[in-house]
Amino acid sequence: MRRLAAALVLLLAGCGASGTRPADAPAAPAARAEWLAMFARGYVPGRSGQVFLVPREGDILTTSDPHYRYMHGTPWDDDARLVLMLHGAPFIRPGRYAGAACQQDIAPTLASLLGVPLPTASGRVLDEALVAGAGRPRVVVVLVADGLRADALDRNADVVPTLLRLRGEGAWFPDARIDVLPTLTAVGHANIGTGTEPRFHGISLNTTFDRAAGRPRGAYEADGPRELQVPTLADAWNQATGGRAVILALGGAVRATIGLVGHGACLPGARPVLAASYDAATSGWQTDEHCFALPEPLRALRASDGWFAPGATAADFAGAEADFRASPRFEAFEDASLLAALRAVPLGADDVTDLVLANLKGPDFVGHADGPDSPALRETLAELDALVAQLLELLDARAGAGASVLVLTADHGMTDEPAPGRRHDIADVRHLVNERLDPGGPGVIAYYGDAADSEMFLDDARLAALGASPRDVAACLESLDFIAAAFTEDEVRAAQAELDGCGAGGR
Repeated sequence: MRRLAAALVLLLAGCGASGTRPADAPAAPAARAEWLAMFARGYVPGRSGQVFLVPREGDILTTSDPHYRYMHGTPWDDDARLVLMLHGAPFIRPGRYAGAACQQDIAPTLASLLGVPLPTASGRVLDEALVAGAGRPRVVVVLVADGLRADALDRNADVVPTLLRLRGEGAWFPDARIDVLPTLTAVGHANIGTGTEPRFHGISLNTTFDRAAGRPRGAYEADGPRELQVPTLADAWNQATGGRAVILALGGAVRATIGLVGHGACLPGARPVLAASYDAATSGWQTDEHCFALPEPLRALRASDGWFAPGATAADFAGAEADFRASPRFEAFEDASLLAALRAVPLGADDVTDLVLANLKGPDFVGHADGPDSPALRETLAELDALVAQLLELLDARAGAGASVLVLTADHGMTDEPAPGRRHDIADVRHLVNERLDPGGPGVIAYYGDAADSEMFLDDARLAALGASPRDVAACLESLDFIAAAFTEDEVRAAQAELDGCGAGGR
């Protein structure tokens, strides 16, 4: 009887009579096929979910946390359009280059510039932006401005003069897009660092669900850099130079840092490299000492030294720290830390190219809390622009003028302010699905706790007991007027088998 009741609910109610999609308003088949291919590039068996969501354009799936009122993880332009520019004569050919480009193209392009093989990369070399025969630069810098929308520079032109100058002087790819879903920090940085996508490098989400342990688990939480299944550009260069190159990575979260820097000394035959990730629990910098070395100037740095009184409670500390991260002061702290670390190493001192890989998390934290049009974000971008100006001065002083290449890109964008009624709490979505498919029962969703991840992990045993399936969950979700599409793991797996790889045929 219980299975029959559940089946009737599915048949008659979808996800409920109110707020359901009009019968004549499904997503266009071409759009669904594109989204399905993007999820397929991002799918990793055992790490990805069982249902994959696309919110309707203009709707936000988020949480009640005031620090995360705005979100990403979607295929829409404010999220998936990509900042991508390269600067550095005589190595980079200036120009505005139309055509396809994605995150996975960055590592193979720089590998080509350095003359190092990167056979696991699936992206293409952006040959049009490279000057043949120009030799190797002394320093290569990759800056990933976390959460920086592709239109952010033009929307805030008066506070980013340095970045606009570099765009005008360098190679700019205005049609670059992220071709993987969901658009996330862990995913984007691994795409950039390895030159390939999650189906190959293995990092599919910020937070996956460990079925054996019955709990969520963040990227790299269980096995550190070993979770990254292919080498990064930094790994390849570390091995190719016998550890002689200075390789320094810094990030506002470990899920960003490791995706850029890779395995360090935990890759066989490699030497330790410098790496630091911001640790919210201490407001300082940390690293995995088995694989990396912490830059010496960062050991004693604590952001809380400037705003937190000793002796307060742990809850007070956590609240103050979260407010700090969601302010322009965090970007200033990150920027000062990066410059301090760089000044302490022999950057550009010899003819072995050095690598600097930095995730700058400020735009993401501020954008999540205050949105892409906020005064706080403008101030954050002004801090970022000032960092780049100081960084260019440092590079010229250490390596010499015209001896460095700088890449600016992003891991994802950020949503606009939605219209009233179009911000949706994922706790409500989870509750609605569980109540409609398992009224009065324990529920069919095992985990759906990170809105940006855009994936649900299901309780397979509970579904089976109800005589239901993941397709029933997806159909329930698609009946909601704020969900554009919902795919099952079987659909994503089948789409993955049809992919051609990153490139003109696979994008």
